Amino acid sequence: MAYEYSSESRRLDFPNPYRVENVFLLTAAAILIGGALVMFFIGRAKLASHASPWSVMPIGLGVVLLLLGLWRGGQALSQLRFFFGRGQPAGLAPELGPDEDKTSAQAATVKETVRQGALSYQEPTGALNGLLYSWIPALIFAPQPVQAFAQKQFQSSVVLLVTLASFLIAWITVPSGKAASWLGLFYFAFTAFLLFRPIRGTALLVMLILAAIFLPVLLGLVSRGLPDLSWLPMSLQTFALLLAASAATVFFFLALMHHTPPPPRTEITWKQLSLALNAHPKQLLDELEREMQKLWTEKIPNRRYERQTPQVNLAQESGEFAGQSLEETQPMPPEDMRRLTFAGAFSETRYRWLATLNAFGAGLLVLAVVAIIIFGSALDPRVFSKGVLGWGIFGIAMLVVALYCFRVSHVLWGRFDFLSTLYWVEMKGNYQAARMDYGNQWTDRMKTQKQVINVENMTLRVWVAELNTVTFGKNSARHIVAMHGMPEQTAWLAEHLAWFANEQSMLIAPTAQADEAKIQRLAAINQNAGTGSLPPPVARFLNAPAAACPQCQGPVEADAAFCNHCGARLATT
Repeated sequence: MAYEYSSESRRLDFPNPYRVENVFLLTAAAILIGGALVMFFIGRAKLASHASPWSVMPIGLGVVLLLLGLWRGGQALSQLRFFFGRGQPAGLAPELGPDEDKTSAQAATVKETVRQGALSYQEPTGALNGLLYSWIPALIFAPQPVQAFAQKQFQSSVVLLVTLASFLIAWITVPSGKAASWLGLFYFAFTAFLLFRPIRGTALLVMLILAAIFLPVLLGLVSRGLPDLSWLPMSLQTFALLLAASAATVFFFLALMHHTPPPPRTEITWKQLSLALNAHPKQLLDELEREMQKLWTEKIPNRRYERQTPQVNLAQESGEFAGQSLEETQPMPPEDMRRLTFAGAFSETRYRWLATLNAFGAGLLVLAVVAIIIFGSALDPRVFSKGVLGWGIFGIAMLVVALYCFRVSHVLWGRFDFLSTLYWVEMKGNYQAARMDYGNQWTDRMKTQKQVINVENMTLRVWVAELNTVTFGKNSARHIVAMHGMPEQTAWLAEHLAWFANEQSMLIAPTAQADEAKIQRLAAINQNAGTGSLPPPVARFLNAPAAACPQCQGPVEADAAFCNHCGARLATT
């Protein structure tokens, strides 16, 4: 999958992580749609021979299979290609515009992670989570969405095991009849609920465990007043459902165990300098922004998460200032990321059990469709058969577990890994404001003035880190899973900013070509004064008779108010 940013580089080609899952999804869609078509033909024949509600049942099951097949097929087709546009994947914090000065709680979290040089993880609480993390210790390093999903599935699995034990006890102790049918129906519905709605919370967990243990006893006591369901075969089918669900849960946690990352690297490098600057501190951020634009990845603008422009009040003689900038380059796929093949999924340790879980689900789909077809073929609208109905219930049970396998595996298949570089520059210091004049007041014809901001011992800190981030799903949040410092780039950026600070000029001088031409002409006039080679207007001006003081006859300027020699007041025009 690729998205073009007006670039000829192939680095933007992202391997599709759903490639193997799409094979299983398309296979499942073919199985379900094929079974639906068979059920339609069976239902049409049954309906033509004998019109009854039982004749419509194969058609109804065919519609369910067709809808499920179209759903899985549509999911696979929507995952064939991905286009990561600008602004994707999601940023680590809210992104700022070019001229925004702003921060956010997420940006503060990213900065604190870099400052501490360590990734923080939420400590799991509760007895069941303690058991889960002792069984899979590396799960603590997984992103938070994966941990939350795993905790839910583990709690549901505990209830599922309790339900299986309770069902076996009830199956052995409760005689066949009305109570046994109601117990089978309860366990069937309860297991399907656990597969489709994972639970979380100690109170709910205790309630479900108590329900799995004591509700069958209560059903046995009140079953005499309930309708007779002895015609509904549920015992063997519910036992098959519980066994298949238990096996799928084991495959999921084996896949999770091999899919969790190893302990991440968290090496961070930073550099701190003390600078002197005779200019506005904002000029350092301007230079940093120019350098950051040179470091854009594939001409894609960096993500800016925080910017604080230093504020200097020229009306005050001294004060404090602070400024910082936090940017991240465009996240890109790792260069060594390989395209996963169907055969490679079963050979690589990371994907072996995940592919096995999908293969198990596809096998259950085959059993489900075959059982439903047998039910539709053997169904006689005129004669009810308990054994034939059992095939239909068995097919529904296998269908439920197969859908569970595809649902839980999808969370682990949708992993996208990215690499990016984070730049964080922070500056703090004190300033003093003053006015600087350059040039001799009496002899120099050209003098300059400038309002000077003097900064001494400004603290400059620079962090540069390469981030390994991961997201599960195209539009989901992105999480940092590893980071390590880049000492060479950190030192280069800090030294470049220090060089820029030392090179700032304190003087104002003419720089335009028009200024330079006028200065040269004035210099020529001064040199050629009195030689007769001047232009007539200039010569007449320079050769005009000089004014004299009426008291001492000393030379004075034409527009002077007092004599420079005797101090007498002059008549001015």
